[in-house]
Amino acid sequence: MRVLTALLLTIYLSGPTLAQNAAADSTGLPGDHFSLEGALELFKNAKTLEAFEQALNAEDQRVNNLDLDGNGEVDYVRVVDHAEGDAHAIALQVPVTKSETQDVAVIELEKNGTESALLQIRGAEELYGSEVIIEPFEEKDEVPTMKGPAPPEELPRVRIWVNVWAWPCVTWIYAPNYVVWNSPYYWGYYPPRWRPWRPWGWSAWHGWHRPYHGWYQPVHTCRVLHAHGVYQHRAMHSPTVRARTAAIRTTRAATRPKQVKDQPKPARIEPAPAPKPNSSMQGSNGGKRSAAKPTKRPAKKKGSAPNRTKGQ
Repeated sequence: MRVLTALLLTIYLSGPTLAQNAAADSTGLPGDHFSLEGALELFKNAKTLEAFEQALNAEDQRVNNLDLDGNGEVDYVRVVDHAEGDAHAIALQVPVTKSETQDVAVIELEKNGTESALLQIRGAEELYGSEVIIEPFEEKDEVPTMKGPAPPEELPRVRIWVNVWAWPCVTWIYAPNYVVWNSPYYWGYYPPRWRPWRPWGWSAWHGWHRPYHGWYQPVHTCRVLHAHGVYQHRAMHSPTVRARTAAIRTTRAATRPKQVKDQPKPARIEPAPAPKPNSSMQGSNGGKRSAAKPTKRPAKKKGSAPNRTKGQ
């Protein structure tokens, strides 16, 4: 009984802390509700782009929690492959209205050898506010150099890029009989078995996609230049989503408390020393002037001095 009471007390006390941490991780932008790391994990395990699209739109995968059209239901994410030679830009799109489509992210994939390929996923600026690039990584022991002292028993680990050639979906895409995939679904027409659900609130959604972060990292370098070039002039942007994101950023900037800088303490003013008698003082024009003359003594009254004889 005591153990149960202590456990409940711990959960009760830690609740505000967990909520504060979740609030700190939230940017308030739509991208908070789509896990780029989770999308890469689903892509890694899918055998085809059709299977990948199905996994993206499964509630139990906890990757998609977007409601870009604001209807109170999670949006359907369609997958479209823009291919050019050995470069593929696999766009993840949401039909916002009948006439507007918004890219959520793009998986940029290209070959860099006979049996070697690399990829990155890039989040759309309308959803994430700035350029966000995620890529898979692996760790290996750092190779010590010949010079210098003997290496330690446990070598430091370094992160390296991943050859994704063996991923089932990548093998399927680069097969000779591959037909470029373009999702058959669009605004108002979705798979019969798909049922949208109400979006999770941020406090509940936060943490569900954390397990996907293990082997994916944010980077600031584009490694797939050809694939990125294929995508740039094919990207889809929704004016409605762009305006909504701009309004969110403006509101958050206006409500963010301003940081008050520490004001410097005023300098202490020491009293000027009193001038010495008959000393020179500095004038306002830079020249010197003599000290003020002492006041004259009052004249003596008549009759106060002794009489002097004439001729003295």
